[in-house]
Amino acid sequence: MRGTTSNKGSRITRRNYCKAKLSSLLALNLSGAAAQTSQPATLPRATWIKNGIIDAGGSHEPYTFVVRRGGQRLDAYQRYQHAQSEEVIRRLKEQGVEVFHTHFYKGAGMAHERREMEDTKRAAAIAHRYGLKVDTYLQWNTMIYEPFFAEEPRARNWIQRDVHGRPVMLTYGFQQSFRYRPCFANQEYLDYLKKIVRFAVEEVRTDFIHFDNFDLNAEPDSCHCQVCVRRFREFLTAKYTPTRRQERFGFENIDYVNPPEWNAQNRPEDLQIIFDPAIQEWIDFRCQIMAGALQQMAVFVKSINPEVVIEVNPHGITGGNRAWEAGLDHARFLKFTEVFWTEERNLPDLLADGRLVSTIRSYKLARAFDNVLFTYTADHDISTAECLAFNQTIGYAGSDPLSPSMKKYIAFYREHRDLYIGAKDAAAVALLRSYPSITYNNAVAQLSAVLAEQTLIQAHIPFDLIFDEHVAGLSKYRAVVLPDSECLSGAQVDSIRRYVEDGGGLVVIGRSGLYDEWRRLRVQPGLAGLVDLQPRATGYEERVQRSAAAGRTARKEFGKGRVSYIPALIFDGDMPERTRYYKIGPQFWKRPANWADLAEAVRWVSRGGLTVEINGPEYLVVNVVTQPEKRRMLVHLLNYNARKGQAIKAAQVRCKLPEGVEAADVKLYSPDMGSPVPVKVSGSAFTVPEVKVYTIAVVSW
Repeated sequence: MRGTTSNKGSRITRRNYCKAKLSSLLALNLSGAAAQTSQPATLPRATWIKNGIIDAGGSHEPYTFVVRRGGQRLDAYQRYQHAQSEEVIRRLKEQGVEVFHTHFYKGAGMAHERREMEDTKRAAAIAHRYGLKVDTYLQWNTMIYEPFFAEEPRARNWIQRDVHGRPVMLTYGFQQSFRYRPCFANQEYLDYLKKIVRFAVEEVRTDFIHFDNFDLNAEPDSCHCQVCVRRFREFLTAKYTPTRRQERFGFENIDYVNPPEWNAQNRPEDLQIIFDPAIQEWIDFRCQIMAGALQQMAVFVKSINPEVVIEVNPHGITGGNRAWEAGLDHARFLKFTEVFWTEERNLPDLLADGRLVSTIRSYKLARAFDNVLFTYTADHDISTAECLAFNQTIGYAGSDPLSPSMKKYIAFYREHRDLYIGAKDAAAVALLRSYPSITYNNAVAQLSAVLAEQTLIQAHIPFDLIFDEHVAGLSKYRAVVLPDSECLSGAQVDSIRRYVEDGGGLVVIGRSGLYDEWRRLRVQPGLAGLVDLQPRATGYEERVQRSAAAGRTARKEFGKGRVSYIPALIFDGDMPERTRYYKIGPQFWKRPANWADLAEAVRWVSRGGLTVEINGPEYLVVNVVTQPEKRRMLVHLLNYNARKGQAIKAAQVRCKLPEGVEAADVKLYSPDMGSPVPVKVSGSAFTVPEVKVYTIAVVSW
């Protein structure tokens, strides 16, 4: 950014401007629990990542950690040196990599790791000399206590402790009991971590910080240290007035409210529905502690250098109840990142039992918050193709040596990068992932969301994922899907009603809107008038019973809009065995038995307003983006049966272009083609002769 000049002639740089902007935000963050309940200010974003990213390593493991972990090769030190050598950096540069990923800090304390941090500094200088950016691994969630306590005796009070006072550990097969989890409610620990961060930004001159292990342990392994108990009560005091506390808990004085406790008869993994307001608030508190700590760290980094990218590794949408299990609300903390990692390894494929597995949900989560997703994509062309289609960049390319498939896709991306830069998602359909609905009843709300998403994916209907904060601005969509969004606030209900009255299309599934945001049963259904046939729901249940879907589908006009109601999405086949914490994993990822009802409902309520219509098999998956300034739409087509070598023939495509325009030409691009191939277009309709793995149809007007 060019500097501007004030009336007094002083030059204002981007860095100085950002420092001034961030100072008030940093003060707000440090003011305690009251600040945590406020809406976060916008952080400056690194400008260089706007054009995409190709990141590869290198290794993120320092040698001393490999030794402490055990089981290392006898040449472990030589391998450590090689991974950060000029030879590796030069080779990655030659293969098109633009960001070099390397180790920096593993959690053993700065004194213990200083020598290896200096190694990182030397490797970063080499990478910068070759014109590469540098991505440094910084352990968010580990305190390797033997050397750490020797350096900093106060750190004994910085670790997470369970209800019995025992240290809470990371859970790597219980083979790494030397890794304690630090308490993120403890400001002294965060201040220590800032010293590490400052060294990375100022000394290493990193361009990118990767905070690893960004999560908390599931109950009963949550932190019950004195700081957390005190901060939890402060959180409730700041969040609610005395009157609201009376409404929430039945009393005003929360001086004796404790984090939830468990025993052999009351096991947290067996909770299907979370009714208890104290447990609900404890979940919210844990989510806020993690988001607030990250916000504080991101503000600190950006105050030193606003061009440093912030990234965390929390996983994406995998069917788990991340708020309940891990203290993570993506919608809260992704405001402070530009990139996040998911290690879910849901590699794209069509399985023999009809399940279509993908990482699409996590990519859509990233796009919803203007993030880039990193995940493992180097195993097969279809994995990297999925990343390009839904991520609009390569992201993480793997480790040296890069796979032949990855090198092919890097070359394609770099040659045709203009097809991806600035591309905006063009879905006409949105699907709500409601925090209270999924958090308090994952077994029902998550399953419904997964089945609805699966329907849209396999019915060739592009869609966005939206979250609670987005409900206030639905007008950009022609259709909105509520998949058992049970818990809606009064403000959300009002927004949805106005959206339909103004001409929007709404698909209501199951028990959407029957509860408020605290999961209190509404006497009058929230969507009454929009939906007339919802069955009655239940309030508190001592033992939750699975009930069969009741009612029938219905359609109606409401105001200028349309509403379609579906009583339930029915899993196709025998329900898989439930897992701990009711995770809706890939074993559930198939189209519901009544998928056609949902697809038709979306088409009906949208009144022909879908972005694209495609005729092709269920394993032909589409994503649509636009580049309005270039007057073109890009239709990304993926063959999820590609691992079996089965190409898709003669896929028919019809696009919805801006009103009053017709396509001037259509060209097909693919890593499996040489030059772009023009195809005949009639109005906005054309046929793609073949999709081997991945084809982009560029529709210009």
